[in-house]
Amino acid sequence: MIYWFLFKIYTLGIYLGNLFVFFGSFFSPKLKKLYIGRKETLLAFNESGRKFKNVIWVHCASLGEFEQGRPIIESLKVNYPNRQVVLSFFSPSGYEIRKNYEYVDHIFYLPSDLPDTAISLIRYFDPEIFILVKYEFWWNLLEALSKAKCKIYLVSGVFREGDYFLSPLFTPFKNILKNFNGIFVQDELSERVLKTNMINQTQAVGDTRIDRVISNTQNVKVSNKILQYTDGFTTIVYGSVWMSDIIILKGMIEKFPHFRHIIAPHDISKSNIKTIINQLPIKPSLYSENEIISQVLIIDNIGMLSSLYKVAKYTYIGGGFQSGIHNILEPAVFNIPVFFGPNYKKFNEAVVLHNQGAAFAIDTLDMIKTKIEFFEENGGQLETIAEKIKKYFQQNKGATAKIIAHLSRLL
Repeated sequence: MIYWFLFKIYTLGIYLGNLFVFFGSFFSPKLKKLYIGRKETLLAFNESGRKFKNVIWVHCASLGEFEQGRPIIESLKVNYPNRQVVLSFFSPSGYEIRKNYEYVDHIFYLPSDLPDTAISLIRYFDPEIFILVKYEFWWNLLEALSKAKCKIYLVSGVFREGDYFLSPLFTPFKNILKNFNGIFVQDELSERVLKTNMINQTQAVGDTRIDRVISNTQNVKVSNKILQYTDGFTTIVYGSVWMSDIIILKGMIEKFPHFRHIIAPHDISKSNIKTIINQLPIKPSLYSENEIISQVLIIDNIGMLSSLYKVAKYTYIGGGFQSGIHNILEPAVFNIPVFFGPNYKKFNEAVVLHNQGAAFAIDTLDMIKTKIEFFEENGGQLETIAEKIKKYFQQNKGATAKIIAHLSRLL
């Protein structure tokens, strides 16, 4: 009875979510893309002639999860070219940026998680393996996949005792996790949490993004424009910043006017960049302009950020003063100090590096100014931080190979 009741309540919530997306699409460009993208997926079910076989289906919530799933996808396509890989996204910020990704056979928005839709998706793609990246448990879809005898895996997962689906009240959802064929988690704490809850097909292998960022450092190309701009200057890169981070940017520019300050906004729309410019203490240059004449540079394009960290001495990663920080592994792999706001505890890599004194959570502007002043006066501390970061990456690499070795038994 509780099983039926929980799924009815959950499905009702999905219907309400659909209404929110529909009405919100009239006001929000992002929700409009989500609504249209889901509709196009549903219409595709009626296409004739589209055939899928030997399908591996990978689902990512957004761009961050895609970067975790990407090493798995690319290893599968290189080693098993006879397999078709389909990739689904929940968020427009993932789909719109990666909709032309060349390592998959089909990319689509995941429709809302209704029982009939889940069954239609499975009939359409007929997946042999479903890989869920990190989280986003769509319970109706997972239930339908399990009934269809599809092998279900989760990669780069993080679990804590407070997760709602591990409580006795949500036992039906927890039982679905027990039906997974394998759950590959980032840390030993997650493994212990799951095994305490009798979810035993669990293995701590690390975060696949670590393999990805290590690989990326071998092919980093920094534009000559940036190299010339930063040559001979101490540079701090502010990655994926929001308006809630502006107080940090403003204070740092005022405190360290002799630094080069490179700002990469999360939102590069003209209106958002104009708002940022109006908040800064000096007029910045834009990367799209012919000349850079300011000690503050705003990157008004997508795709450069990961290469900018190579020229940085310090980095600040945005999002920590609202819902959560963005990717800190991309800058950390260059063995430099990474700063971020207080909302970082859902991100395992940030917690570990912070606890090791290799990355730094800040609550106030004064905290980051004081820390950087200290590092500028005590350069040896940066070497100590670099060694700690190197050790972290060395100890945590190899997750992709471990997961692929397991999947190879099925392929």
